[in-house]
Amino acid sequence: MSLFRTYLMGVVAAAMAVALAQALTPDGTVKKIGRLVGGIVLMLAIVKPLTGLSAGEAPLPVADWLVPPVHEEENEGEVLLKELIAQQTGAYIEDKGHALGVNCTAQVTVAEGEGGWPHPWSVEIVGSWTGEGRAALEKTIEEDLAIPAERQSFQEETP
Repeated sequence: MSLFRTYLMGVVAAAMAVALAQALTPDGTVKKIGRLVGGIVLMLAIVKPLTGLSAGEAPLPVADWLVPPVHEEENEGEVLLKELIAQQTGAYIEDKGHALGVNCTAQVTVAEGEGGWPHPWSVEIVGSWTGEGRAALEKTIEEDLAIPAERQSFQEETP
C-alpha cells in the first residue's frame, strides 16, 4: 500500500507544481502555453509508471509497477519542477520585456531556497533595448521576482 501512496503523493505534487506555475504566469499566450505544458506534465506523472510494463514479463502486483523507487521519483520531480520554474519565469520576463519595449530572451537559473524549495536565482537576458527599457526591466525583475540587479546579466545583441 505504501507504493500506491507514494504514487498518489507524486501525482499530487505534480498537480501542485502545475498549479503554482499557473498562478505565476501572466495572462495571455504565455498562460495558454503554460496550461498545455502543465497538462502534459500532469499526464506524464499519471501515466509514467505504466511505461515500465512489458508483455514478456510475468504479471506484477499493481503496487510494484505503479511507481519507480521513491529516490528516483524525487530526483526526477525536483529536476522537472526546477525546469518548469525556469521556463515559466523566463517566459514571464520576456513578456514583461516586450511590454516595456525590450526585445529579449531570458535564461533563468533556479536554486534551492529556504526549506529546500526551488526559486529563480539569476537571469541572463540577451536582446536589444534602450537605457530606459533596460532599467525598467531590471527594476521589474527585482520587484516581481526578487532577483537583485547583481544576479541579472544583460547582453546586448549586435545587429
